[in-house]
Amino acid sequence: MRCIFCKSDSEGSVSVEHIIPESLGNKDHILPRGWVCDGCNNYLATKVEKPFLDSLYGRNSRAIMSVPNKRGRIPTAEGWHAQSRTRIEVLTVPGEGVSVGAAPGENESRWVESLQKNTKGTIYIPTPDTPELNEVTVRFIAKVALEVLAFRCLDEIGWNDELVDKPDLDEIRRYVRRGISNLFWPVHIRRLYAQDFLFSEDANEQYQVLHEFDILHTPTEECYAVIAIFGIEYVINLGGPELDGYYAWLKTNGGKSPLYK
Repeated sequence: MRCIFCKSDSEGSVSVEHIIPESLGNKDHILPRGWVCDGCNNYLATKVEKPFLDSLYGRNSRAIMSVPNKRGRIPTAEGWHAQSRTRIEVLTVPGEGVSVGAAPGENESRWVESLQKNTKGTIYIPTPDTPELNEVTVRFIAKVALEVLAFRCLDEIGWNDELVDKPDLDEIRRYVRRGISNLFWPVHIRRLYAQDFLFSEDANEQYQVLHEFDILHTPTEECYAVIAIFGIEYVINLGGPELDGYYAWLKTNGGKSPLYK
């Protein structure tokens, strides 16, 4: 057994790897120990996943969806109180209501004084519809994508070696682990459905889908990971930093998502 990221021997590893972080609601889709070594597991958690989870989109979308982190805490949403010109944090407590307070580092006395003087006020909570398309987002999606591919191969004998030794995946491996200067790996991002959308198979049962994923093989023999988190679809080419084959596939298939085609 070898790590799919650094290729080192990982037989002694004890950590399992959540393909999508627990803080985004994933408790089921997990790579067994050894597919990602303990060293890469720790690095990915702090250097790749955490920056995305801590971004404005990451924090506020998780807060709105009331998805707890792996410690059971729902993150606060970041906002702005207009009257006191104070950054604030908004915490939703299920079953209890909403708690609002000055953000760390802000002038709390000015915030309290404004509340005492004004019977009305305005609070702005930015809710970005999609995350910013930057290196933080792209490295996070690239990490998830390689793990989605591994997840699809778990039951295939010999596929750990197949993925580790496949040179076509080396560039995306390096991009996830180190980033690559002067290279921006493109990701196609679009919203498929509202993040709180309720699916139904019959009139008596409704449910939310926090995340889903699949692998798309195009007629041009390219391999794309298709990932949806909170209703936003991300598509990334596992073999190289380009999306032309995916755009051609979209045109041929009327713009439909590969997740539902």
